[in-house]
Amino acid sequence: MVGMGPADELEARYMAKFAALVAGRGVAIDYAKDRFGVDTGLQFYVEGTKVDRSGGERRYFHATPVRVWFQFKGIQAGTLSVEEYARKDAVSVQVDIEHLKFWYASPEPVYVTFYVESVGEFLAIDARDYVDQRWGQDFYSQIETYSGDKVAVAIPTDSVLTVDRLDAMLSHRSMRIDGPAFRGRPLGHRIDPLRSQLSTPSDELWTALVADILAAHEFELLSSDRAGDVEVQRGRLRQTLLWQSPALTEIGFSGDPSEIRVEAAPESLFGEVLLFFDHTEDRDNFTDEELRLVAKYTDETNFGFSYAVLLRGPDLSLQGGRWRRTLNETPLSGHEPPCSILGLDVLSYLVLTCTLVYLDRAPQLRWQLINYSH
Repeated sequence: MVGMGPADELEARYMAKFAALVAGRGVAIDYAKDRFGVDTGLQFYVEGTKVDRSGGERRYFHATPVRVWFQFKGIQAGTLSVEEYARKDAVSVQVDIEHLKFWYASPEPVYVTFYVESVGEFLAIDARDYVDQRWGQDFYSQIETYSGDKVAVAIPTDSVLTVDRLDAMLSHRSMRIDGPAFRGRPLGHRIDPLRSQLSTPSDELWTALVADILAAHEFELLSSDRAGDVEVQRGRLRQTLLWQSPALTEIGFSGDPSEIRVEAAPESLFGEVLLFFDHTEDRDNFTDEELRLVAKYTDETNFGFSYAVLLRGPDLSLQGGRWRRTLNETPLSGHEPPCSILGLDVLSYLVLTCTLVYLDRAPQLRWQLINYSH
């Protein structure tokens, strides 16, 4: 008989409901044929504004690189009533083991999603999170012990797919790993961290980049102070901030394969730190107010900290020289370890080696010197 069964009719209804749910969040992606164990994908965009021809701002949706996938299972009202659902902490459905292994290994997130007809809700869980929570590191070895080709996947009833959860999915990232590697790890780009330098960013962007780098190394801010364009932050770095300076690294490659390119020595910060932020693009001198702030944090009472100066301009510049001369006139001149200077060259290295920071900020970055990895 020509027609469709109840399961097909339910699928048609819940897919229309899903399309309405995600309409304000992205564009659906569908395969012509389902041969991958996923029903649909979603390429996200975010709402913002765009300047029109008259110079005014208008509402606009900006595309993002974030993409997630969904595999649906429909649960008919005759199978699970409202009353039965209310008594449950989780809803379980059998899925193919091979599909679960495929979702777990997928480079982009796959959400196993159940539509519960009786309550009109989608329940969704990240397949990788589910596997890690249930089997941990022994997933592949344990799953091989199962008899049959299916396994039950249980989604908690509080895992309702809402617009807030869709917005949270913007934290997912997709990354190219097929390009040149940097010390054995993919960075999601081809730019050489030791042979490239950012153009001088605006103070707003520079501040955001530095904050992103510090957050990536679990920086805990304890206090802050500011005078003029000099800011001091006292805090703790819970992960080692490690860098090499492109300014002190040999830029070119020798034609002789037996020769080794000269690289700058590694430097690092960890633990209790005092950070001086110079928000100027370049600096000839300090104001009296700024000098008093520097003196306040470079006396003997602060010697338990590691020091660093972060510049919006290059380290090898009048600005870097001015800071070195000024610090040499304070008790800090004999401090061990010595104060580190992190200029724009070092910030460039850190942005390019902190993959998530780079992926977030790449559209805003402009390059004064850019070289690509071999």
